[in-house]
Amino acid sequence: MQAHNRLTLRIFFFLWVIVSVSVSVSVSAELPQPYKQLISKYNFKKDSYSFVVKNLTAPEKKAIIYNGSKNFNPASLTKIITSFIALDELGPNYKWKSDFYYTGQLKDDTLQGDLIFVGRGDASFSIDNLESLIREIQKKGLKKIEGNLILDKSYFGQIPNIIDFDDDPMRAYNVLPNAISIQSNTLNFKFTPQDNNIKIDVKPELNYLKIKNNLRLSNKNCVSWKQSLDYQKANDSLDDTIIFQGYFSKKCSNKEIDLSVTDNSRYFFEAFKYLWTHNGGSFSGGYWVNDKQQLDGKLLASHLSRPLGVLIRDMNKYSLNLMSRNLMLTVMEEDLKGQVTEDDVNRFVLNWLGSHDISTNNIFVENGAGLSRKTFINVDSLLEIMEKIYEHPYMPEMLSSFSILNEDGTLETKMPFSKAKKNGHFKTGSLKNVSAIAGYLVDKNKNKKILIFLMNDKEANKSYNFQKDLINLAFESI
Repeated sequence: MQAHNRLTLRIFFFLWVIVSVSVSVSVSAELPQPYKQLISKYNFKKDSYSFVVKNLTAPEKKAIIYNGSKNFNPASLTKIITSFIALDELGPNYKWKSDFYYTGQLKDDTLQGDLIFVGRGDASFSIDNLESLIREIQKKGLKKIEGNLILDKSYFGQIPNIIDFDDDPMRAYNVLPNAISIQSNTLNFKFTPQDNNIKIDVKPELNYLKIKNNLRLSNKNCVSWKQSLDYQKANDSLDDTIIFQGYFSKKCSNKEIDLSVTDNSRYFFEAFKYLWTHNGGSFSGGYWVNDKQQLDGKLLASHLSRPLGVLIRDMNKYSLNLMSRNLMLTVMEEDLKGQVTEDDVNRFVLNWLGSHDISTNNIFVENGAGLSRKTFINVDSLLEIMEKIYEHPYMPEMLSSFSILNEDGTLETKMPFSKAKKNGHFKTGSLKNVSAIAGYLVDKNKNKKILIFLMNDKEANKSYNFQKDLINLAFESI
């Protein structure tokens, strides 16, 4: 009996080895020799990454695919899906609209009622935009408001107010989606060494924000200055107080960081109150938030954003999370006409892909930005999406939103000595243990190609040279 069990175990082990070898061989057996040599050059785990190179100019050529069906977290490559759906559904000329309404009566220069600001997801709305609207209203003769400011956020459904992605909730990439946004709900902090101190300037200046500067000067190099900086909000302050501590190098010149320090609604209210009075108006009311359904009122002034085809260039080239999360919700709201939330994103994306004859196997999208540990896709599916993009009437708008290799965006300084520089439009993606790049490349023979690389591993942040060699190989090869 024991001998029989031992024999069974040996047979099982033998079969397992055969299956394991066959699987590992299957993902690379069809690769051209230069790509096999590239894989051998680097000591990454063979199942920790995948890639594809597809010749679009010569579609009869078989795609070069490694680990094509294996799922990976794509990080910000998710924005490719968001951009494509948005352009197809809304069109490149779509503009976000923001409005000021009023209730009650206008009498002479006084509003005997409330002022209502209705936001519809414009993540590009700025302090300057708000001031322009205020000046437009005041030019009509309105100077004094006796009521309150109502912030109408009912365009989207209930948005979580707790950031649980990582342990750095004040960073700009962590800002949550919101129907009303101003200055991306961030403040810009600028640090300048002066004598034996560090000067901290903030824009815009908000009267209720206090800065406690406990920074100390150091002689360290300036490469990792953000890692030497510590910041936190004081919990025992009636006003918003941010405390800076840690070290700042004497070798640093002016350095800047955008942080989300204050509550979104209060930020908007305080900015409005300051700008209203600064431009000659009178306002002593408070504010409250409406998130149920749009309130009735009479229109005072409207603001239109820049066109979507322009804004997605900023969104993709600089990987703006708030804009892409708001954009996905905007597309859903315009299509479904309900108070949508990010809980609805995956269902909407899968339905949209399916209705456009794109395979939805093994795709999960948590939000429009890719700021997620749950989102996953494989290069086979992403290749299919990017082939659809290339065939689409809005293909030029999509490509122009990607970073140009060694030219701009997240790739501005990458691969300066490569022959492929300026010949590729790529979207990059990175999270802790995630590194990814995808886009379109024109090779040395003027063939147009799709290239995708995904890696999920503790070594992912060390894969830059691998990605660089992959791009160079795709550029040089037939």
